[in-house]
Amino acid sequence: MNKYTIILTAAAAALFVGTSAYSQSTPTPTPTSKGGCALARWNTELYGFCGAKPAMIEKLARLPVQLSERRVFIQITQGSSSGEVKLYERKDGKFTVTKWSTGETFGLLADIDKAIFDNKGVNCVGAQVTDLLRKRLGDGKPAESVAPPVSPKAAFTHSVQDAPGEFVRTTIIILC
Repeated sequence: MNKYTIILTAAAAALFVGTSAYSQSTPTPTPTSKGGCALARWNTELYGFCGAKPAMIEKLARLPVQLSERRVFIQITQGSSSGEVKLYERKDGKFTVTKWSTGETFGLLADIDKAIFDNKGVNCVGAQVTDLLRKRLGDGKPAESVAPPVSPKAAFTHSVQDAPGEFVRTTIIILC
């Protein structure tokens, strides 16, 4: 009986020590900011869809983001023979949309992903990616200031519909 009591006591002690070690573990650090760009530069969002245009437009309608509350976001759409990049920038309550047309966008997505990751939340990620777009694609064609988009569907549908081909890809990157 004494042998079983010692084994049971040792097992209980090991369980107790293991439990207390886990309850005292250090949580993963999170950014300590008060909001705005300081928070957004740590928390970019990326949504990507490939396939038939009607299904894609339906998915765009369900994106969980208030675009009017964001400062910079991008849509990159690739069709069968060309691609389009749209940069949305909020200034004074209105949005400026800059457009670029390009043959393909696949390498651009990798460059943007690298810029976001390399930034690691240190600087404004919107400014970092905007600089990258202008260096890589030139000045683009700015549109006049427009009212804030009422929804992701309203903002992003046109590029999907206008893309050449039946199978297209669109990627939305919410930066800050």
